[in-house]
Amino acid sequence: MNDQHLSPFTKILVPVDIDHSEAATAVYRKAEEIAGCCKAEIRLLIVMPGFGMPIVASFISEQLQKEIYDQCKASLEDFIQKTCKEEVTYHIRMGKNWEEILKEAAEWGADLIIVYHNRHREINEVFSRSCTQRVTDHADCSVLRLRNIQGL
Repeated sequence: MNDQHLSPFTKILVPVDIDHSEAATAVYRKAEEIAGCCKAEIRLLIVMPGFGMPIVASFISEQLQKEIYDQCKASLEDFIQKTCKEEVTYHIRMGKNWEEILKEAAEWGADLIIVYHNRHREINEVFSRSCTQRVTDHADCSVLRLRNIQGL
């Protein structure tokens, strides 16, 4: 019998915010532990803010969007080189964070999404509900909400 069929998780999606590298590293480390037990693949995801609203798009040139994308990609590749012991794949998406996380999970076939939930976020999070809560509410796969990670 193939061990892969016995594993509870085979594809783990890990959205990271490179601007908060300590949290991103801590979340990745937990994902790495789980993946090691399951022999699962890990895919890191960055969601860039969307520039689709006409008023916003009018101020952000395609060249600037490309520069932002390239900077995100370089930051993520640097994070991977410094942090990831095992081989990981990554993807960069643009739009609303929780919607893009769910799209990536569905398109890639993730069976687990690992997210970090910080109860002490900016007031903006309070009014719009947290990204973590929306992912948890709408995901078609399991979601692990990490809290109180040591050192954060």
